[in-house]
Amino acid sequence: MNAPISFGALGPGTISIVAEVADRRICSVRIASSRPTQLTRLFIGRPAQEIPALAERLYSLCGLSHAMAATHAVAAARGEAPAVERAPQTIGLLCERLSETLRSCITSTAKRGDAFALDEMAIRPMREVLSLTRELTVLAAANPSARAPNAAVTLLIERIRAVADELGLPTRPESAPPSKSSWFGRLWKEMEGDRGFAASVPDALAAEDDAAILDGLRRNGERFAATPGLAGRTPETGAFSRHWRDVDLSGGALPARLQARMIDIARCLERLSRAGAGDAIEPYGRSVAPTLREGFAVVETSRGELYHWARLTSDDKISDYAIVAPTEWNFHPAGPFVAALLGARIARGDARQSIVRLASLFDPCVAFRVEVMEPADA
Repeated sequence: MNAPISFGALGPGTISIVAEVADRRICSVRIASSRPTQLTRLFIGRPAQEIPALAERLYSLCGLSHAMAATHAVAAARGEAPAVERAPQTIGLLCERLSETLRSCITSTAKRGDAFALDEMAIRPMREVLSLTRELTVLAAANPSARAPNAAVTLLIERIRAVADELGLPTRPESAPPSKSSWFGRLWKEMEGDRGFAASVPDALAAEDDAAILDGLRRNGERFAATPGLAGRTPETGAFSRHWRDVDLSGGALPARLQARMIDIARCLERLSRAGAGDAIEPYGRSVAPTLREGFAVVETSRGELYHWARLTSDDKISDYAIVAPTEWNFHPAGPFVAALLGARIARGDARQSIVRLASLFDPCVAFRVEVMEPADA
């Protein structure tokens, strides 16, 4: 029998961003991460059926997404057909995606003390949405095999949409920018005023990249998971890589990325409504069994694509396991966040605030700190 795991010493880690500025341009960027990407060592030797629950506990920010990815990876490795996705599971994942997107807004604004700071206009409705999504997840999970719409679920979804509207969030992807008097409207205005970073077309990860990512995990395991890369590319994942075709790139990176995030929220709300009404469920991920007792699964999360890879022993225990999370792509030392910073012209005194804003919109799953150095600091 395996010994119990202690989670007390496992911290989430941080990302350190150091930017050097010369002649009001960012001339170099260094990123260091203390994220514990080796946590999957805890899976080795454990029965395969334990892994989804263990992944959910270890990766609490997107726990349901990790549990689903682990479930599909293990099922593929066992040679089982993927489980049929039902409305309750989809509702839970959409609630997680919605709440994580809003939570990143809260955590990235509360610490800055600038015009983004939360006030009473945002605190109550933000808290209400987070509370409602938790309640909706629990309610949906109470009947995991449900196919027909549930009146209580429908009412909660309608309330979430109403509170989102109060915040100024669009409830339809094609909606115009938020009203100027709303909290997201004020956030939009601040983003429009910060034009230091140009918006460019992202090198978006796609299903066609799965084979190369699987190959990287097979060859290099933890090393690939910690700093994933694709030859000759700067891959990005997340809301902007999903929706960049639907946003206005002419105003710069900050408003474009905020717009992509709001489109993502609107589409989550639409999908929630359809799932609550009992409409056909859209697949939330994909999986494959490359060889006997090997499984690879991908699940789309708020921050982007999440990859789980598993190998099983002949007695159904884990022999190898690796996870590639979205943060490792977006904050790679030579990744899209660094590329967005390099060469940008930035006003003296505003550099740190602008970099913090951009980093927040790349949405790391851990805390980050930014240091700006000028020649006199070197």
